[in-house]
Amino acid sequence: MNKFWKVAPWLSRLMLLPPTAIFALIAARYLADPVASAAAQGIVLPPGLGVTIARVGFGGFPLGCSIFLATCLLSERRVIIGLTFVAIMIGVVLGVRVFGMTMDSTVQENLKLVNAEAGLLAVTGFGLFLEWSRRRRPRSQHGTAG
Repeated sequence: MNKFWKVAPWLSRLMLLPPTAIFALIAARYLADPVASAAAQGIVLPPGLGVTIARVGFGGFPLGCSIFLATCLLSERRVIIGLTFVAIMIGVVLGVRVFGMTMDSTVQENLKLVNAEAGLLAVTGFGLFLEWSRRRRPRSQHGTAG
């Protein structure tokens, strides 16, 4: 069991990798070509200010989230902060998605994303549980991540 606690800090960090990458990929897509990216989702952007607003909202915010998560991933002390951030973000996104799909009658179109977001929320919840459990253990009973 002691071996498990030695790898636990790395498992928690591993759980931060997917959301860090997801936010970075979303950002890259909307920073590079917000018009085409929005159009692929059925969104039409007005030229000029509309494109800039989409670039900031759909590109800038996810990029900031990705950078924040990357800094949390690199610091043992901030792993729990990163996991909490992901849990809050994904929880809110999932709640808004469920609200939107019921209001807009788009349940079938959203089920795949709902499942992915629920899975990510579950993994993040497990990561939080793991990290809290690890931190409650006496220092002599678990390894450190650096």
